[in-house]
Amino acid sequence: MPRRVECRYCSAMNDIEAIECSKCGASLSDAITHVVCDRCGFPLPEGTNAIGECVVCKKPVYLCEKHKKRVEDDEIYCREHESECFIATAVFGTPLHPKIDLLRTFRDNWLSNRLLGRIAIRTYYEVSPPIARRARRNEYLRTILQQVIVEPGLKLAKAVLGKE
Repeated sequence: MPRRVECRYCSAMNDIEAIECSKCGASLSDAITHVVCDRCGFPLPEGTNAIGECVVCKKPVYLCEKHKKRVEDDEIYCREHESECFIATAVFGTPLHPKIDLLRTFRDNWLSNRLLGRIAIRTYYEVSPPIARRARRNEYLRTILQQVIVEPGLKLAKAVLGKE
C-alpha cells in the first residue's frame, strides 16, 4: 500500500522509509501516516479504500479523484505496472515473457528519445488497454495482434537496437 508520512511539526510529506523530515529535520517516529495516490502521491483521506487490485501483481491500488477518472473499466494497474506492454502481455499471456523485455528496451532506449516515438508511446498507452482487454478473452484477436503488431514490433526493435 503506498504510504507517506506527514511531519507533526511542519506538515511536510515524506517517504515512508524516511527517519527524519526532509524539510525541518524533525524525527518522524511519531509522524502521521497517510495512504497516497499510486499515480501522483497525493495524500488520500483517512479510511480511503483501494479502488481495486493491479491486474498484474494483485496489489491494492489507491487513486485520488483525478486519477480514478482515468481508470479503464475494471483494468487497474499499480504504479509499477502502469507502463506495461499491454498488447504483447495479452498475446504472450504474461508480462514476464523475454520478448517483451526487448520491446520495453526499444521503447525506453530508442522511442522515448525521439519526438515521433514519444507520440507513438503516448498514443499506444491511450488505445492499447481496451484492445488488450478484449484480446485476453479472444484467441483469434490475439493471433491477429501477434502477426500485425507484436512480431513486426519485435523485428523493428531487433533491427534498430542491433539485437539477434
